Amino acid sequence: MEQVVSTLGPSGLTFGSVATTSGLSKATVQSVFSSREGMIEALLERWLQQERGAFIQRAGDSLTLRDRVRAHIQTMLEPAEDANSRMAASLAALASTNSRMDGVMQWYADRMGDFSATTDEEKHLRMAFLAAEGAFFVRYLARAPISAEQWEDIAQDLRNFAEE
Repeated sequence: MEQVVSTLGPSGLTFGSVATTSGLSKATVQSVFSSREGMIEALLERWLQQERGAFIQRAGDSLTLRDRVRAHIQTMLEPAEDANSRMAASLAALASTNSRMDGVMQWYADRMGDFSATTDEEKHLRMAFLAAEGAFFVRYLARAPISAEQWEDIAQDLRNFAEE
């Protein structure tokens, strides 16, 4: 499925395209996923699992909000062009359906809880988190023409902001 999305984009993700690419019958693909949304959810869940692993490596056992936000910024803003573009496109495709976003919401809850913030530090870190998310979607979903050098500069600004 990842090959289909990277080649044809999310709109090209169909039972037929996955069947052709994987060498399976269309009926087999349909029986495994049951819907296009099911395929998108499976892609997104795979990306979320990979990303969670990278996040845990960076955050370690620390449960502080500051450490979680730092790890989030490092994980989300590292240059992984293809994977990040596919993930952003898959999220957009999933959001455009009536599909449940439970996995995505749990992913956010693992990072930021319920987004509540009472202290100035918590509010600052919440803004750093949301700024990293915004930067990610501007680059990978809106496909803003941000060079690698500019992207590293943005990432460094966000890392610095999270340290203040």
